Amino acid sequence: MNSSVTRPEHIIPVYLELETLEYAIVVLFITSLGLIGNIIVILKILCDPAFHKTPYIAFLTLALSDLICLILYIVQAVVEHVNTEFANENGEVFMAITYATTHASAAHVILFLGLRYFYVRAPIKARLLQNRNIIKWSFAIWASSIVFGTLYFVLRFEIPNIDVQAVVLSFRGYLLFLPVCFIVYFHIQKVHELHHSINILGLKSHIRRMSRMLTVILFVYILSALLFPVCFILIYNKVCEEERECTHILIIARIMWLVNASINPVVYFIYSRKTRLFLASLFKKFAKRRSVTGRELISMNNLKTPVTPTKL
Repeated sequence: MNSSVTRPEHIIPVYLELETLEYAIVVLFITSLGLIGNIIVILKILCDPAFHKTPYIAFLTLALSDLICLILYIVQAVVEHVNTEFANENGEVFMAITYATTHASAAHVILFLGLRYFYVRAPIKARLLQNRNIIKWSFAIWASSIVFGTLYFVLRFEIPNIDVQAVVLSFRGYLLFLPVCFIVYFHIQKVHELHHSINILGLKSHIRRMSRMLTVILFVYILSALLFPVCFILIYNKVCEEERECTHILIIARIMWLVNASINPVVYFIYSRKTRLFLASLFKKFAKRRSVTGRELISMNNLKTPVTPTKL
């Protein structure tokens, strides 16, 4: 960490300081992947009428919230690099905005997975939903996220003689446990409904794919949400005298936060039905081509082999 930077006490920003070329490459790769992936998702859903359906609109709102998280990450890192004094003076504001955008991103994941469960639980009612319903819910999420960030700012920085550790851990605990509980609940209920529905061809493989996808999402989110409060506890209670002594945990936390804001388009793309069909088709064509090429080589070798006359 850059020891020349003096931040307000106990503020741990989410961006990773680029002290080495390796960090710069990792951050550039993940950030580019997240920006490109989320922008492609947003443009594809907006421009293609075939995607103007409620599940895709819900995914669009999720991609938009993740994109805003990434833009905030880039802005904060650039401001810190260009004008350290300004960044330090506004560290509290940046932190409150980070809490607000993180809340919005997690809430939109819940909205998306909850909508998927609703389509399984009550498909007829789900089809009555309109795109404007999703947009209204998204606006409500952003409004609640702004309230969440403002409340954090007031309790954390404006009220004197308050237990800072209790405030931070309460908000961090909320961001960790509530989304995870909702996500796991929706997944369990969806699997339960599928098991008790009409026998669908390939149901078990579909459930396994959903479970793997959810495991990836939860693993990344839990790490990104858990490691920051761990670092805060260590620094606040003087187990680590300064950020530098918690460097390795902070590096993992900041990378996982960045991955969490970038991974959703990649995960849903990999586990989508069209992608699986495309990859399966590609694999079959490749295997068929190798098989044909192998037979051609065998035929050519047989032609080149001289025929020795049989002596009588």
